[in-house]
Amino acid sequence: MTFNDVLLALLAHLRSENKSITMSWDTVQQWPEGALNTLLQLGLLIPAPAAQSIECNGCEKHCFMDVVIHPHDDPNLTRAFIVCDDPEMQSQMGRITVPLVRLRQWQGSVKLLAKAIAELLGLTDKVTFSANQAVIKLGMLKAKKGRKWVTLNSTDLSLEINQNTVPVDEVLYFENQQLVIDQNKIDDLLNSESLNKGKKYIPSTTKRETGKLKTLSMYQDWQDEYLRLKEQHPNKADTWYAAKIFKMDIAKGRDAETIRKNMVKK
Repeated sequence: MTFNDVLLALLAHLRSENKSITMSWDTVQQWPEGALNTLLQLGLLIPAPAAQSIECNGCEKHCFMDVVIHPHDDPNLTRAFIVCDDPEMQSQMGRITVPLVRLRQWQGSVKLLAKAIAELLGLTDKVTFSANQAVIKLGMLKAKKGRKWVTLNSTDLSLEINQNTVPVDEVLYFENQQLVIDQNKIDDLLNSESLNKGKKYIPSTTKRETGKLKTLSMYQDWQDEYLRLKEQHPNKADTWYAAKIFKMDIAKGRDAETIRKNMVKK
């Protein structure tokens, strides 16, 4: 997994949820070394409150369970554990200790993404937000024929510049572990002459459609595996099936909750 794989997974997660997302400790352990710290430094992620439930590693079932925390005045002596809700397993295992570090999680949002893009573009205007805001104004860039607005569509995560649209994942990427934006593409959109000729500029949608097809293909893999697991292990909770798929290569770095929401055909 590369830094760009992590970025694409983060963007896909934001696009599919259309709201703030949470990345668990277990999820970020699959990322390359330094990726989490880089995203935190860039402001694409921020620390979130500790998880209240996690996947239990006490047995092969890997259920999602609530975590019981016994706080202490000395944080080093605070303890966390899980109590299995299966009486038979509970009698065998008792309390299942949970390392506090596994409760750590981080939050991402379109708001954080907008601020990061604005900074990369050198925009100094304060980016403002409101509830359920579909279009976020990032600021104005200087073009050959005046200044043009740059906005971020929060629904499909696309940038609109000079009435030309481009998906964020076509212009935002990592290069040598540094987040960059394709300035040549941005300049092309800024200085497009198509609008002056009375014709609307139609951006290439090849990469966007490819991305959508990859996402749909990934969902189909989850759905196929869900049906296979359900046939082999009937009467399990959906969280159990999602936890199983989370550990497979077909998870593609997505967390169990995202898998659970998309593994059943609607």
